Amino acid sequence: MANVYDVVRYPNWPVPETHPATLGAFAALVGRSFAPFRACRVLEIGCGEGVNLMSMALGAPASEFVGIDLAEAPIAQGRATAQASGLANVTLRAQDIMQAGVVPGEFDYVVAHGVYAWVPAPVRAALMRLVGRCLRSDGLAFISYNAFPGCRMREVLRDLLLDGTRGLDDPGEKLSAARAVLIRQIEFWSEADPLQKALIDEARDMLKRPPEVLFHDELGAIYEPQYLRDVIEAARAENLEYLGDAKTDLSTEAWFPSAKFAVAEPDSLGDWGRFEQLMDFASMRRFRRSIFCRAGKDIDRHLVPHRLSRLWANAEIELLAPEADRPRTFVFRAGNGAEIETRDSYFADFLTRLGAAFPSSIPVDDIESHPNLAEPLLRLFVARIVSFITEPLRFSLIPGEHPIASPLARVQAAQGETVLASLRHKPVRIDDATSRTFITLMDGSRTRAALATEMAKQTGVAEEAAAARMPQALAEMAKFGLMMK
Repeated sequence: MANVYDVVRYPNWPVPETHPATLGAFAALVGRSFAPFRACRVLEIGCGEGVNLMSMALGAPASEFVGIDLAEAPIAQGRATAQASGLANVTLRAQDIMQAGVVPGEFDYVVAHGVYAWVPAPVRAALMRLVGRCLRSDGLAFISYNAFPGCRMREVLRDLLLDGTRGLDDPGEKLSAARAVLIRQIEFWSEADPLQKALIDEARDMLKRPPEVLFHDELGAIYEPQYLRDVIEAARAENLEYLGDAKTDLSTEAWFPSAKFAVAEPDSLGDWGRFEQLMDFASMRRFRRSIFCRAGKDIDRHLVPHRLSRLWANAEIELLAPEADRPRTFVFRAGNGAEIETRDSYFADFLTRLGAAFPSSIPVDDIESHPNLAEPLLRLFVARIVSFITEPLRFSLIPGEHPIASPLARVQAAQGETVLASLRHKPVRIDDATSRTFITLMDGSRTRAALATEMAKQTGVAEEAAAARMPQALAEMAKFGLMMK
């Protein structure tokens, strides 16, 4: 019998939070050691077509990436893509988690994204056993899952969808019926009622997702959101300890305790996982990206400035023109629209350099001589304005005379994919077929002039116009993180 993921393809995109350079930054901030991304072993459980692993593998040719998945069709597709992309450091296997004892050796990083809450209890236990068995002493594991109590709302909608699609086996018919049910129910509910308003918002969120995600996530046979406390308990049984959540703002209270922390901390009994569970009840958290490490070593959740010196920072941020009435105040605007003000000229200089480098990263080596940088940088980190990684990612902002696009992106574009994996380990949507053709041509064999000639043939525009457009087109691809160094 075919696996449901063999029948309905699940979107395969890079998941930024799972990248080893990102996970390692969390370890560094709490005083833990970590394996360098450039020389590590990574296992992904439930890897699908393996695009998440392939995106990593391009940036670390000396590292090894192994993916397992029960569905055979995605694995076969992934193997073909990896081979066409020239990725010899990626191995994909069709394998049952319940029989995953044959996965060889130990790993520095283990990823299980979107698996834990969509499998039966015995498989969840097997997954955690596998992580406990194969994670190295300084290793880090990322396990994501739908979470209670927030997913109680999603359970209401799931019940509604299952009722509205009873008797439908064809995936296309089932999806059409499910979407129709959501649309009808949104019209039926009233935004004046707080509960119904919450359900309306949840239903609208579901309709924004790719149909395949709705099919597998809400209409799947297994749908078992988890409490953080239960996942932590299962991990501790395998000699693993909870380090934190990959969503940075969930660590705010660790480094910058507020009155909220003071109220809840006594009930947590000094257990950070217990504290976060209490906060989940308060915020109705519905999704978790939990990071685990080996038990037995300290996890020090305090601001220690020199720990940042091991990291690189990245931020989309720009310095605004000074205001006449505040000449000594520096104001910056982040990519999400937030504004940051400072009177510290050295911090302002750092932020200016950070913005000028974007989308590349800069080392946080100023911390040794300017430890006062640590607190404002960490505040921007938990505010999700600044990102930290343990080493810079390999992409080029200045394409050469013979431009080379990511081999994985070239293969994906040739396959007709509209969402490509960038060298920044982010998904990039390229809806324009002409742009995708342009990407497939950048294999390093053509000069800029030759590319312009070929694109002129492909599009029917004048060669002079294609050549004039070339610098801007290359700059756009570089900013997306699609160009190789």
